[in-house]
Amino acid sequence: MNDFTSATWHQLRKWAETELQRARVKNDAVGLSLTDTASLRGEIKMLKRFLDLPNEATRGVVVEPDE
Repeated sequence: MNDFTSATWHQLRKWAETELQRARVKNDAVGLSLTDTASLRGEIKMLKRFLDLPNEATRGVVVEPDE
């Protein structure tokens, strides 16, 4: 199980958010080839999936109430 409250996770999340913003700005640039655009879109998708890991870890988890 991953600890999404750790300092390491927060540093990685901040890095990924910065990279995502950089990739989005670059993707909006005029004059990119179709290959470059596709590559950036793939990078953006993977960064979004990475940032969604804490949510993914809890999806479908049923929490039983205490008795």
